[in-house]
Amino acid sequence: MSQSNSTAGVRSGKIQWVPLESSPEAMNRVIYRLGVEDSVGFSDVLGLDEELLTMVAQPVNALVFLFPLTDKFEEDRKQEATSSSNSVSPKVWFMQQTIGNACGTMAIFHAMANNQQNLPISGEMAAFFERTKDMTPEERAANLEKDNAVAEAHKEGAAEGQTAAPKPGEDVNHHYAAFACIDGHLYELDGRLPAPINHGPSVDALKDGARVIRQRIQSFADDSLAFSVISLGPSCDDDDY
Repeated sequence: MSQSNSTAGVRSGKIQWVPLESSPEAMNRVIYRLGVEDSVGFSDVLGLDEELLTMVAQPVNALVFLFPLTDKFEEDRKQEATSSSNSVSPKVWFMQQTIGNACGTMAIFHAMANNQQNLPISGEMAAFFERTKDMTPEERAANLEKDNAVAEAHKEGAAEGQTAAPKPGEDVNHHYAAFACIDGHLYELDGRLPAPINHGPSVDALKDGARVIRQRIQSFADDSLAFSVISLGPSCDDDDY
């Protein structure tokens, strides 16, 4: 499994976490430790064509996309995020990323926070969302830096991986973003970007998220690169976390 890197674009000299592996098991350990009921969870998306998408447990609340970092891809997305045509609903919950290698948990939080009305969230995660509900993306980031419960949950999730975890701050060259439908539109949520990216009208995070992710992958024009997609929806695993 690939692991994420999110040190680029993060303020230097700040906190560094161990990267979270791109696996449902690692992500589920994070959310269950933070108070999400195990009736929901993250699951692998085996492919992005229509036939394979029918195998994904429904309803899908969000997708998490792991992709390699390249200068061109990052610049293209930053241009999309700052474009005058990128209209963002005030209902979108967004948080800047200031912690190195935190992008896995950032994607988890973006997926969960923008589905609070649909998911059984309690415990520390619910407390974080309540505490930060009226904050700016920057203020939420500063609050996360001081949240020991989230840091410990991320640490446990990183230890869940099938491969040896890198050291905190180590460059592993992959990054996470979340996709969720909010206020009738599909948004790409990545705390390294200055704003969420509005991908147009949608009420189907799986179908439309997969369409955008396919386009993202095709833009790389390199079949040797590693990508993965994970869905948030009904739990497919009865393991006790």
